[in-house]
Amino acid sequence: MRKRRSVLKLLTNRRSIRVFKPGKMPDEIAEMILEAGVRAPTYLQSYKIIQVKDKEVKERIADLCEGQDELIKNAAAVFLICADLHRTRRMLDLLGHRHVLKSDKHPVESMSAIIDSAFLIENMIIAAEALGYGSTVLDYPLVKPREFANLFQLPKGVTPLLLLCIGERGEVPPLRPRLPLEAVLSTDRYEDVSDEILEDYLRRLEDSMNRENYVKKYTGLDMKFLEYLRLRTVLDDASKKIYDAVEKYLKENLMKF
Repeated sequence: MRKRRSVLKLLTNRRSIRVFKPGKMPDEIAEMILEAGVRAPTYLQSYKIIQVKDKEVKERIADLCEGQDELIKNAAAVFLICADLHRTRRMLDLLGHRHVLKSDKHPVESMSAIIDSAFLIENMIIAAEALGYGSTVLDYPLVKPREFANLFQLPKGVTPLLLLCIGERGEVPPLRPRLPLEAVLSTDRYEDVSDEILEDYLRRLEDSMNRENYVKKYTGLDMKFLEYLRLRTVLDDASKKIYDAVEKYLKENLMKF
C-alpha cells in the first residue's frame, strides 16, 4: 500500500521543469528511462527516439527553439520523438501481404503512431521522475517539421513530434492549475461543461501563473498569462502560414486520410 501511495504521489506532484542545472546523464540512466518508455502500451510501436549527444546538433536545436537556448543546452538528456511509419511499413512488407500502409489512406495507423509516441513519452517522463530527474516537453519539432527533418535526416514517413528534455532540477516551480474533473469527465455520454466552470479555471490559471511570473520568467515577455495565451493561439496571417506548412508536411509524411 505504501508503494502504491508513493507512485500516486509521484504522479500527482509531477510538474514541468524549464530550468536545469548543467550536467550529463550517465548512459545507464538513459537506458533505464528508454527501457521504461518502450514498455508503454502500443499498437505497432510506430515511433522513433533520437537521443541527441553531439554538442553541435544540440546547439542547432537550441537555435530552432527560440528562447529555450539555456534549457536545451543545460538538459542532461535531449530526445527527439518521432512518429515512424517508415519502419512500420518496412516491417509489414516482410509479412508479404498487401497491407494498409501501401494505401494512401491509413488513418488508424497515423493516429496510432501519434498515440504510441505519447504513451512512450509519458513512460519516459515518469521513469525520469522516479530516478530523481525533472523534465519538460517542447513542441518545436511539430511547429518546424521540415527544419527538424532536415537536421536529423528523417526519411519520408517519419514525422518529428516533440522534444523531451530531461535534467537535474534547477527550480522548484509550484503545481499549476488543471481543469477540474467535472470539466473533462462525463458518464455514459458526452456532457458539455458550463462557461462558468471554464471562466473560473481561466481565473485560477491567470492568478497562479501571474503569481509565479511565469511569462516573464520563461519567455522574457512582459505580459499577463492570458494575454500570452491569446498570443500563442491567435489566428492571423503568420499563424495561418505556419499551420499551412505543418498541414502540408503532415499530409506528405503521416496523416493519410
